[in-house]
Amino acid sequence: MLLKKARIHKYKSFLAEQVFEVETQVTRIVGKNESGKTALLESLAKVNYFESNADFRFNKDLDYPRSELIRVRNDNPKVITCEYVLLDSDVAIIENDFLKGIITERNVYVTTFYDNTSTTSGISVDFILFKNWLVSIHELSDQSKEIITSAKEMSELLALASKNSDLLGMTEVKAKLDNMVSKSNGFSDPLEGYIYNIYIKPNLPKAWYFSDYLSMPCRINLSEFANWSNSSSLSKDEYEIAKALFELSGLQASDIQSEANFESFKAQLEATSNAITDDMFEYWTTNKNLEIRFEIEHADNGQRFLNIRIYNTKHRVTLPLKNRSKGFLWFFSFFVWFSKIQGDKKSSYILLLDEPGLSLHAAAQNDLMRFIDEKLALEYQVIYTTHSPFMIDSLKLNEVRTVYDTQNPKVGSIVSDALEEKDSDTLFPLQAALGYTIAQNLYVSSKNLLVEGISDLVYLNHFSAILKGMGRTGLLDDITIVPVGGADKIATFISLMRGNDLSIVCLLDTFTDQSAQARLKRMVEQKIIVEKKIIYYHSSLEQDFADIEDLFDKNEYLTLYNGAFTSAIPITELDSQKPIMGQLKHLNDNKTFNHYLPANYMAKNIGMITFSVETLNRFEHLFQMVNRNF
Repeated sequence: MLLKKARIHKYKSFLAEQVFEVETQVTRIVGKNESGKTALLESLAKVNYFESNADFRFNKDLDYPRSELIRVRNDNPKVITCEYVLLDSDVAIIENDFLKGIITERNVYVTTFYDNTSTTSGISVDFILFKNWLVSIHELSDQSKEIITSAKEMSELLALASKNSDLLGMTEVKAKLDNMVSKSNGFSDPLEGYIYNIYIKPNLPKAWYFSDYLSMPCRINLSEFANWSNSSSLSKDEYEIAKALFELSGLQASDIQSEANFESFKAQLEATSNAITDDMFEYWTTNKNLEIRFEIEHADNGQRFLNIRIYNTKHRVTLPLKNRSKGFLWFFSFFVWFSKIQGDKKSSYILLLDEPGLSLHAAAQNDLMRFIDEKLALEYQVIYTTHSPFMIDSLKLNEVRTVYDTQNPKVGSIVSDALEEKDSDTLFPLQAALGYTIAQNLYVSSKNLLVEGISDLVYLNHFSAILKGMGRTGLLDDITIVPVGGADKIATFISLMRGNDLSIVCLLDTFTDQSAQARLKRMVEQKIIVEKKIIYYHSSLEQDFADIEDLFDKNEYLTLYNGAFTSAIPITELDSQKPIMGQLKHLNDNKTFNHYLPANYMAKNIGMITFSVETLNRFEHLFQMVNRNF
């Protein structure tokens, strides 16, 4: 059975009714701090929590919106209505006991009230098939069969069975019906009530909640744990997750205290640590050299402690769990808490994760999201909240719901699909995730040629195509040209791209910015990029100074310049021995100009502008140099 839709009537910051769809696998709730994300998860968790826990029961005084609490002092308002859908497997179990097709409506609506009672609707049973089933399982006279099939509804059938109990088989039919009535629990239709209570209610998904506050203590006083109370040094949350650890291991704290022979307990502890280590480090890729170890400590006063330590196989040292990073502690605590339900194959669960992995590095958050998508979502419905772009898959934005606090005292928090959200701050994590994906996929080739600007891209692509069309050498087909927006950004791009297993070559104008040149030089010294992977246009021309524009004959580039700026500078104004860009800047009153416009003019006039053999030769020589460096 799956949760299909939730309707929050009024709960905490949700002052107006909010409805949102729940995905069959993963639903990602995005919103700013204090927007209402945790309240949304809480409302779902309190519907059918997986264990008895006072913290996960509705309390009108604490949970109902304070501004309206006085109005419902003597009432029992609705909190939330959950719409579930029966799966084929759920229906098959019912049909196996009755007849195929007896369930005519698969959506079930459960409305929970502030006193933690609930009402149910949506169950629809084919009464004719039910009567056919009754007839088929009992030995009945023809008259009995006619009486049963004549009934229009359950109440009439009950009355007829009672009135005609002397007929063959009617006593058994009445007993069957009375049993159903006794188990219908107040439903107006006893048949629907019986179906719900016997087949549907026990299989409603249980809620399992985990937040950043559930953290495993690194040292557990076993005597204190066995007799835990609110006055103990362990907080309630620490006690709950330590209890999950003991349940996972199958150990009893009292047994460890009193048993003199620890071999059997040690074996169970080692089995537990191995199981957690194997599961956890399948997805914790930050450091693979760690192992989880449990040790029993004998104190001088006779008390015993369970110490949780992390062994580093590379450095061969152990440290207490508390000395590891907060992110590691969260991941470990999560796996232990998850073990509470992992072995329960009889029930279905909805996993509610509140800001999971908030203390994790971006790469570890990606590991966690992979764990959610690849492992958890295959067995459970998962709903998690986040405001981190690294916990959002930009290819699955359809799974995102946004929560936004309107600051309107009559509306409060609202839930919407990502496409409907208008608040830019709420959308920021989605925009950042999308931007990150675009950046990652910008480099579609394993070979990337970094150039300074768009004009370089236009010229290189254009002349490469011309030369290839002539059967000569252009750029290799698997090279992607990446304009970075200026020489000062080259070093930054190299640094950002170096972890992506990409082959990088830089093609640059002669440096005029000394700081940019110094940054690139430092990267060579630090072996972030090899010096031979940096090519300058002046090297191709065997000059001391050159830009890409110097590969053109000067009259050819002047044609592009005059065409782009509607000017009429004659060739006689230029010195054939000096770089052209500095001369054009001088002729432009020492003002810089947009280098892209001449390139754009060339692109718009393809076929109308021809280039000399010398220009083509210079570009071909350049391409040969670049290709060799890949």
